[in-house]
Amino acid sequence: MIENRKNYRDSRVEFERHINLLIESIQNGKMIIPKGLLKPDEGIFKMRYSPNKRINLNTIDESARTMAMRPAMERHIEYEKNQINTKK
Repeated sequence: MIENRKNYRDSRVEFERHINLLIESIQNGKMIIPKGLLKPDEGIFKMRYSPNKRINLNTIDESARTMAMRPAMERHIEYEKNQINTKK
């Protein structure tokens, strides 16, 4: 079994998972982006998909990468808490 390294993106697949978690969090209302924080031509608004339905990594800027870390870390923290609670 391969151990997941928390703060390190091992692969494109894991990075795409983080971006998809970000999109899901925004759609579900768990993460709200205040108006005026991002311009329509930057961040996640600039993100595009390739013809093969994968995220085009050239369209992801640093603000989107940073934002994508939050939902992924929240899920990881939730998972760790559940692991601790089940051991009690």
